[in-house]
Amino acid sequence: MLLSQYFITIVALVNRGLRVPVIHRLSNSNRRNDLVVLAICFLSCLIALSISRNAMSSEPVLIETAASASSSQQIVGELGLPASISSISSDLPVFCNAAQSEIYEISTRHLCDRFRSISFEQPNVEVNKWSGCRWERSDVEAALPTYGSGVLTIIYVHGNFMERNNALERVRIIDRYFKEQTDRPYRLLMLSWPSQREAKPLRDVLENAESAESQSLYFAWMLQRLRIEPQVSILGFSFGARSVTGGLHLDAGGVIPGFMQPPMPNSDPTLKYRVGLVAPAMDRNWIETNGKHQLAMNHVESMVNLYNSKDPILRRFRFMDRLSRPIAAGFAGFTGVASFVDPRATAPLAGQSRIQQYDCGSVIGTTHSEKSYYGECPYFRRVIQHLLWKESGEATCNATVIAP
Repeated sequence: MLLSQYFITIVALVNRGLRVPVIHRLSNSNRRNDLVVLAICFLSCLIALSISRNAMSSEPVLIETAASASSSQQIVGELGLPASISSISSDLPVFCNAAQSEIYEISTRHLCDRFRSISFEQPNVEVNKWSGCRWERSDVEAALPTYGSGVLTIIYVHGNFMERNNALERVRIIDRYFKEQTDRPYRLLMLSWPSQREAKPLRDVLENAESAESQSLYFAWMLQRLRIEPQVSILGFSFGARSVTGGLHLDAGGVIPGFMQPPMPNSDPTLKYRVGLVAPAMDRNWIETNGKHQLAMNHVESMVNLYNSKDPILRRFRFMDRLSRPIAAGFAGFTGVASFVDPRATAPLAGQSRIQQYDCGSVIGTTHSEKSYYGECPYFRRVIQHLLWKESGEATCNATVIAP
């Protein structure tokens, strides 16, 4: 401290135009030497201040959040997760002593982004668990127990252009929406797949569409391990909906052209899932009787689909395939199962039954934002109640439903 005070005093005297003897003698002999001495004094002051600051920082830190942030950064480094993951705590407050949900990330980001087969015995996925303060390494047996836990299991599949740290933040946001609607315990799983944005966006969209289709194999593997669970709910956004319906189709014994999946166990007709899709970036006729994922609804008790007839992204979905010119289910809704509706038509849907669809366009406007659906569309509450297996007495005004 005395050293820093000394040099600070020198600088103050020089600034006031006073003369310090040593500097005065040097400046009379050579102006250049005088400037050098002043620079040395200035640097010495900075060094002294740095030493003083380090001494202060060595004192015990009494703020709990600062200690938590330090430990989080250490865990991030040990796990090899992105350093930006630590920024999640700035958006979502962390209460380490509060009761936390079971949240798992099942990641395939370290694997090839496009493939046609996987090993159901050794899928080689990475599993991380949210401990309440940080993400920690876990294993498949903890996230997907084959013995059956009896706890409601909810699977979330994110959409396109989702960096890993954003996906880890998004699943916690979704957890908050579920917590607001229930006190019952549940396990929340996220299938985290390689969907980050690349340099060439147009080509990247087509490649990520194929990647999302490939994730159907991992989603079917997850459903196979959860068959013993009494209640399983599924939430998919945008390209994530492709993985959801593809996995459901495979789980029901279906085949996707070009894929070489191992034979699934015998189909159990008593298996029933509840599904919620938000802005699904997939052809609206894929779950039709002759559609690509025609068996997707075989084990689904009911589905709620949120779409946006003003979506500027999905409005151009027809360019995904210039031959078939598909219409996105996230733009105009699904046409229905075993219906005779023209799959290319965008007319209002009709019928009554297990696929409920809500147009959020009048509320959220021209956007494809996932957060806009969750935060602004009032029908997302209906999705949450549906996935929590709550019977809702709310009227389905402004909704279109499709017969089974």
